Amino acid sequence: MPIKDSLIAATALANDLVVVTRNRSDFAKTGVRIVDRFAT
Repeated sequence: MPIKDSLIAATALANDLVVVTRNRSDFAKTGVRIVDRFAT
């Protein structure tokens, strides 16, 4: 996982936030809640 993505995931987990991204695969294993507004 790229360092940028890991920092985003850690911040989201520590602060009970949702990650809004089109790149679901990078965050799928982290346990964060993900919203992909473009998913069908």
